[in-house]
Amino acid sequence: MTTLRSAIQLERVRGVVIETVIYSSQVAGVPMQFQWRRFEEFDCDELYAVLALRQNILVVEQSSSYLDLDFVDQVADHLLVTNNGTLIGYARSHAPLSGRAYASFGRVVVALEYRRAGLGKELVRRVIAHLAEGSCLDVLISAQLYLEDFYAHFGFTRDGEPYQDVGVPHVNMRLRLNAPS
Repeated sequence: MTTLRSAIQLERVRGVVIETVIYSSQVAGVPMQFQWRRFEEFDCDELYAVLALRQNILVVEQSSSYLDLDFVDQVADHLLVTNNGTLIGYARSHAPLSGRAYASFGRVVVALEYRRAGLGKELVRRVIAHLAEGSCLDVLISAQLYLEDFYAHFGFTRDGEPYQDVGVPHVNMRLRLNAPS
């Protein structure tokens, strides 16, 4: 069960006042704070924590040497999940990139000790809701093949045949969002 509170925090980033909405929640009894950030809103410690968590899971834990830094971070929205100030989950989403007709998300990671508590599902649910606020109704992701059923739970369907991406089996999956009423 998830409970939710929100608060608005004003902070100064590079001389500009930024309004940040922080959502406090409990997933499986663990208190968590969900916060959206743009790249320019990160402070050095937050950015370092994000990159360290992504590298630890996507490169080291999964034994997959790939270039995580792809220059999409600068145009993406970043969902951070913290527990008592420690980053425990993360996802990145973005509107259509140049030359593409679809929005996307990825780099969905949950710290090892917080897995199997529903946090991954909550991250994806919030990312889809965030993308639905935009004007693009088509979402395409590159999912690790073993997560195909996980994403199908959210309405994603396979879009093509499985393929290898740096030694890890992947499949493209597509979701058509409902137009706002």
